[in-house]
Amino acid sequence: MKKLFVLALGVLTYWGANAQSETFPLYFSQYGMNGTAAYIGKAGATGALGGDIMSAHYNPAGLGLYRSNEMTFSLGLDAVSSQSTINGLKSKDSHPTFNYGNLGMVFDFNNGTKNSFRHFQLSFGINRLMNFNNRKKIVRDNLSSSFVYDNVEPQLIDAYTNKITGDVDVNGLLADDWYQSGVIDFDTATYIMSSTYDNGTFRQIRTVRESGYLNEFSMSLSTNYENWLYLGMTIGIPFGDYTCKNTFTEEITSSGTPSNYTYYQEQKLSVSGINLKFGAIARPVQWLRLGVAVHTPTWYNVDDDYNQTISERWTAGGWFNTFSYSMQSPWRFITSAAVILGGAKDKVQGTLSVDYEYADYGSMLITLDNEPLFENTLNTSIENNFSGASTLRLGGEIKYGTLRGRLGYASFGNPYDSKDINNGAWNYITCGVGYRGKIFSFDLAYAYGKCSDSKYKSYDIYDDNTGVWYADNNAAKIDTKKHLIQATFGIRF
Repeated sequence: MKKLFVLALGVLTYWGANAQSETFPLYFSQYGMNGTAAYIGKAGATGALGGDIMSAHYNPAGLGLYRSNEMTFSLGLDAVSSQSTINGLKSKDSHPTFNYGNLGMVFDFNNGTKNSFRHFQLSFGINRLMNFNNRKKIVRDNLSSSFVYDNVEPQLIDAYTNKITGDVDVNGLLADDWYQSGVIDFDTATYIMSSTYDNGTFRQIRTVRESGYLNEFSMSLSTNYENWLYLGMTIGIPFGDYTCKNTFTEEITSSGTPSNYTYYQEQKLSVSGINLKFGAIARPVQWLRLGVAVHTPTWYNVDDDYNQTISERWTAGGWFNTFSYSMQSPWRFITSAAVILGGAKDKVQGTLSVDYEYADYGSMLITLDNEPLFENTLNTSIENNFSGASTLRLGGEIKYGTLRGRLGYASFGNPYDSKDINNGAWNYITCGVGYRGKIFSFDLAYAYGKCSDSKYKSYDIYDDNTGVWYADNNAAKIDTKKHLIQATFGIRF
């Protein structure tokens, strides 16, 4: 049991309407492995190659290599599995889903050989930049202290105690979901807070279900200057949804009357934004292409919905009011090179390509209306917790008549500043095959991705003796694997 008193400064923010997190901009600032099967088969290393409708979303100058009109449609299967390990206890989960890739059209306009700008292209498309589908399950057993005692009760004390006068907001406490559900008891005569979960041995099970997508509608314009310089620009309008359902169950496993509760949180983000992309590709000699692209930040408008329910003897909680604010992703810089193997008349041809990309995730921003202090706290946390990250893509393609074979490798850098604690790095190995006729084309690709040794911390703990919060460094290790099979159908006209 705990008697209410004024806590020292430094207590974490209590659960409430301010459910915004510094990680939210990251969800909509990264690109995954998705798009056309030809793009995936080469692990996205197409920045200097061009000739793929995915160029609109990475280096729009690549559209300048088109010599005919084309329409493509991509779809596939995306399967994600995860394994968590903590104190030797392993838990697994998996989730296959249908995957939308892209739908796009490129229109080529021929200006003739007498004009220095030989061709220009107009392109429209909707591409999936990111899939958020994922599942995690974390089990902790034989714990000597509970989440309620270590975290909930100290936060309740802090939330309902006046820091200056020491007065207790009794009505506010009695209306709180933790009290209304029966997890917490409070004696209004003695001001003593207690819970069934103050003593015993405990088991905790946390399941995290993530779903959603980030799509981008693109409008692109590109041109070809005398067959050696290609220029392009894209107006990107990304839109998407992200949902995270976090279910935390804690039960008493020691002798006595069994008891358990479930703490459920659901976060829904709906976003729409705008950005610009500029690109150039130069062909100084027939066998070499060099590319560069710059992406402005994406300026997002966000609608944030948050739900919290706690179920024990009773169920309490519900949805908070929708909170709207703005986010900004970082600038993105891409350099590329490609080597062309074989001539136009050779039966066997090929390409080797490499892309390097850099983005400073510490420059992401959140803008809140009428909440300057909380906005400053979030942006300071972004600056402290995130850093610049590099992405490297390598790809190769061999062409034999109308047939294609592709291999690729991509390394997506870790955007977190604390590399020893958080690992957001992904590594992909890809392959693919294709058929390219005069009118119809078909491509098939497979990508295997892995994110290893990422950490998932449970919660912070309050020390009654020192009055200080400290992090529970006994984090779960999360290994995530992804299998993507993608098919693309194309028609030229």
